[in-house]
Amino acid sequence: MNILLKSNVIRLVSPGVITRKFILALALAGVAASLHAQGIIASGQVSGVAAGAGSYNYTLTVSEGSGTTTPIASFWYAWIPGQFFLPSDPTSAAGPTGWTASIVANSIQFQSTSAGTDIAPGSFMTFSYSATFSPAQLAAAANSGESVAYAGTVDASSPSEQFTVQAVPEPATPVLLLAGFAASWLGMRRKGVFSSR
Repeated sequence: MNILLKSNVIRLVSPGVITRKFILALALAGVAASLHAQGIIASGQVSGVAAGAGSYNYTLTVSEGSGTTTPIASFWYAWIPGQFFLPSDPTSAAGPTGWTASIVANSIQFQSTSAGTDIAPGSFMTFSYSATFSPAQLAAAANSGESVAYAGTVDASSPSEQFTVQAVPEPATPVLLLAGFAASWLGMRRKGVFSSR
């Protein structure tokens, strides 16, 4: 019985068995880590307003999902590899403090300058740009919201995720006119113009 026990112990601690168990443990740890830590879960919205003289100012908000442990360090707006989606080149672009903006053809690259200014999980940041195309032209441009977010530098880091920046529609002219009439009517009613005697 003692010899059988020694034989099993030798088999359990032999280099081949130890190596296989070590590799299996590493593989299981890797699977557990990848299940626990999500990559990037980006989302975004853009809205524009007329700025006069045929120019429009756009506000772009990009969020990182709360179910991830990876901050967004950069993103390429209105671009996927080999394709640029804005109706024309923007005239200017800016990021929040700690971010740079570069116009590249009909798209914009936004890059954080340090890990401390990345878009942290569960948070968002606001960016801006100006252009000569209207919000209606932006909404009509095919794939104009297609973008890619990165954990590091633009187009050179992993993980990355393609996401769509949703255009927030500008209020339609009839809705604005109706709101104006309603405000005028309320103002006149308060002054007693419509009093019944």
